[in-house]
Amino acid sequence: MTVGFIKSKKLGIALLLGTLLLILAACGNDEKASNGNKDGDATKIRVGMVCGGMTPIVAQIGIYDGSFEKVGLDVEEVCFNSGSDAIAALVSGSIDMNLGSYEHVLKMANNNLGIKAFASLNNGVGYSLVVKNDSNINSLTDLKGKTLAVTKAGSLSDTGLRKGLEQAGLNPAEDVNIIGSGSGATMFAAIDSGQVAGGMVSEPTVSQMVSTGDYKVLLDPEFEYAGIVVMSKTEFVNKNKEAVQKLFDELQEIHKRAKADAKSVVTTMQSKFENIPADVLETAISNQMAKVPEGLIISEAAAQTVNETAIQLELIDKPVPFADAIDLSFVKGEK
Repeated sequence: MTVGFIKSKKLGIALLLGTLLLILAACGNDEKASNGNKDGDATKIRVGMVCGGMTPIVAQIGIYDGSFEKVGLDVEEVCFNSGSDAIAALVSGSIDMNLGSYEHVLKMANNNLGIKAFASLNNGVGYSLVVKNDSNINSLTDLKGKTLAVTKAGSLSDTGLRKGLEQAGLNPAEDVNIIGSGSGATMFAAIDSGQVAGGMVSEPTVSQMVSTGDYKVLLDPEFEYAGIVVMSKTEFVNKNKEAVQKLFDELQEIHKRAKADAKSVVTTMQSKFENIPADVLETAISNQMAKVPEGLIISEAAAQTVNETAIQLELIDKPVPFADAIDLSFVKGEK
């Protein structure tokens, strides 16, 4: 009886251990699947951006209409209130990629953090100077002595306004008064109330304001500027080359499709901008697509402009070489 009992007990323990091993193996497979390491499963990529506008529209379309899912990617949109918050999350590893101004890449270049830009989603500042139609302001020279609004001092809207004024022969520091007014409703209120003569506004708000007939665009900066780039740590990119290549391939396809037919993505974008009429949203989408560079390529001119601006704003001490901060191999199909 004793021997039989011991054998039964050993057999029970063996069966229990076997069951536990099977459970652990299953858990391990589930974990691999959730991380995108198992063939055929989606690969998770957490993408940060400052939400509220549509400057990174190419990526937004892919997230909202399921395009990324169709190619086996699980792309998560992570919203931030500012570009500095987003870059801090990228550095800490809370997100895998960030969609923001190239200046952030330049600031990180000397910190040995291995952050580079891999593509451009907007070759411009993404903001336009809007004034009231009845303001008697018909050119930039009419702005002398006026107060203008940007979202925040030192922001992309501030940079774009100052450079646009300089190109018109005005001194931003002396000829006008520039204040921060936030974005969205607060910016609209500042312009509408006459608190400022004009303000820097992004899409789709620009198209919405102009459609009323009460406002007009006085300045739409046309100079090349790496306003929204896809940035990431090289460590993450090197470990996930296949997934990253899929992401950039799909971004290029989305750009081609939406640029050729802006109306085809109106419904998709209305899921986030439900209060914007379809025809106005279509105009906004067309305006944004016109600023996305062909092939998502960051040009040397666009990068150089940001370098010069960053030095002027004392964000960096000296220019960062193009090759040190930019890797275009994924959008050029070289990986």
